[in-house]
Amino acid sequence: MANPIDADVDYYELLEVNFSATLKEITKAYRVKSLKVHPDKNPSPDAAAIFHTVSQAYDVLKDRQKRAAYDQLYKARLDRKKKQREMDAKRRAAQEELERRESVAKKAKTEQSQLEAEYEAELARLRAEGAKRRQEDWKPAEPAQEEDLPEPTDLDYALMFKWKLKKHDFTEKDLETLLNTIGKVDSVAISRNKKRGKAMVIFKTVVDAHAVITSKDSHSTLAQFDTIDWASGKEPAIVERLNREALKKKEAQAATQFVNDLRPNTPTGKPLFSSGATGQSSFFKNLRIPPQRTSSFRNAPNLSDKDFEAITLMKLRQAERERLMEQVKAEDDNSNG
Repeated sequence: MANPIDADVDYYELLEVNFSATLKEITKAYRVKSLKVHPDKNPSPDAAAIFHTVSQAYDVLKDRQKRAAYDQLYKARLDRKKKQREMDAKRRAAQEELERRESVAKKAKTEQSQLEAEYEAELARLRAEGAKRRQEDWKPAEPAQEEDLPEPTDLDYALMFKWKLKKHDFTEKDLETLLNTIGKVDSVAISRNKKRGKAMVIFKTVVDAHAVITSKDSHSTLAQFDTIDWASGKEPAIVERLNREALKKKEAQAATQFVNDLRPNTPTGKPLFSSGATGQSSFFKNLRIPPQRTSSFRNAPNLSDKDFEAITLMKLRQAERERLMEQVKAEDDNSNG
């Protein structure tokens, strides 16, 4: 009975020859190998089984038909092993990629948790500082009082306007009509020289004066004037205080925005905290406007040719209003003449 072909055994490797070995090379290799593994020469208990397998390999490879059949099975086995190695390599690569992605996701999650922890810690610190400040500033025996402001003077209601006469030749009535659309005017006094016109305008309240001066860069009507400024050369005390309060509100809003920016990946893009918007419309919201003032001649500065404010303040004296206005015009005509 012919020996069956065992495709799982590598006959070439067993005889230690190449796949393309000739019959002569196979026969020589068999003789050498059989002498090594023959039971008479090899005391190993597996010698008989090994010798039988070597003989089987030689019997198959020396026969052309058997060798051709074995070679087909041998090549198929090699292809299976190759595919198995390639599949194992792909599996290893897929496993490595999966492990890499899991590592990246774990790292991102850790960083996210760390950022959230830092945000919560910063938020807790800011809250604690705010509570501490409120506790330090709290005085149970003395309720909070507003800062005392000096009594407003006539100049706190007054603005100085300057313009070129070659472009505009305003009258007192013109200025009053023009400015009343922004702030209520009480009185106007105009002075002119050869090239420039100048007017002192007294408004009804500080609010009216403030509305005009804050609109000088945005209101088209006021673009006709070269300069608009407070007649005293500086802001009234009440405006300075409100400016400070507005600045504090902006700083508080900036601090709130800073806290919001600490939180990573805000889902909706909306800030976690918000504060009321402030603008010019609410600038005097809580302001208590002083009662309508009455003109006081003793508060006016001394009259001189270069002191235009003196002329305007004298006009506030209602009993001499018309007479003083005529006097101002007469003095201006004499100086220009």
